[in-house]
Amino acid sequence: MGGLFSPFSSDSASSVNPAYSEEGDVHRLTIDARSLVFLRSKLRDYNPPNGCGDGINILLFGLVGAGKSATINTILSALDPKSKTITSVPTGLNPKILTSELRSYRLYFAKSLKLWDTAGWNTVNDADKAKKILKMILEGRVPEKTNLCNFNPDLDDSKYQVIPENVIHGVAFIVDLSTIDNFIGDMKIQFKDMQTIVAQKYIYRTVIGTKFDQLGIPEKDNSYIYQYKALQEKFAKLSEETGMEKRSIFAISNEWKGDTIDQTRCVLILHALENMVRNINEFLRTAK
Repeated sequence: MGGLFSPFSSDSASSVNPAYSEEGDVHRLTIDARSLVFLRSKLRDYNPPNGCGDGINILLFGLVGAGKSATINTILSALDPKSKTITSVPTGLNPKILTSELRSYRLYFAKSLKLWDTAGWNTVNDADKAKKILKMILEGRVPEKTNLCNFNPDLDDSKYQVIPENVIHGVAFIVDLSTIDNFIGDMKIQFKDMQTIVAQKYIYRTVIGTKFDQLGIPEKDNSYIYQYKALQEKFAKLSEETGMEKRSIFAISNEWKGDTIDQTRCVLILHALENMVRNINEFLRTAK
């Protein structure tokens, strides 16, 4: 399903810079104040389908350090009417603050959406155990605040029954665009296995690539990131690795300066979130 906004005008970066190409542009965005207001309004006014209770659950899943927790903070900040930075979710690679539990965050400015943060799947040394844990999280059978590093998914199913309000409706695989080329060997196999588990559950999935600003895109051209050839190459690789269409892959940045998040980063993250919510709705509708 395509983007929300009109194509770039003829004075786009690709028309004057050989590092850009409109041919591989998968998200035709307009980055301006009007687009930001539209996205915020649509997400804040979202009503979940019947049978989803008071909202839908979106799981952010990925390797340690990919930016799962930071992405939640970016979403919260982008939804703030004044784009004020919000850091409710602890982030970082320091073991003392590394996410180890399954935790949910209700979006203050979009109360029908709940984001779930979890330990990086490579914190569980046993690949089969990591896959079992993911499956149980998707099914809503892991209580919130469970320490996943110590969790035993092989206990009797009667101990961990389905918690309806915890059932996951969509999964965003968070990847670091600057290190995606390191997905080789067992890591590549495990990543594909995780994707397969979500697909078999008929749960909508997407990929959100963080740190686009580390690909060398000039800040003045950030509005045209989807026309940047280096990013298009990353998307092609991700599409091949995950089996997903490139239009289901998004690029964001979780870094900004000062006490507010800039307009470009707000639109990029909210565009990814709105696309996900819209597709989750479609999956839920067709699943009935």
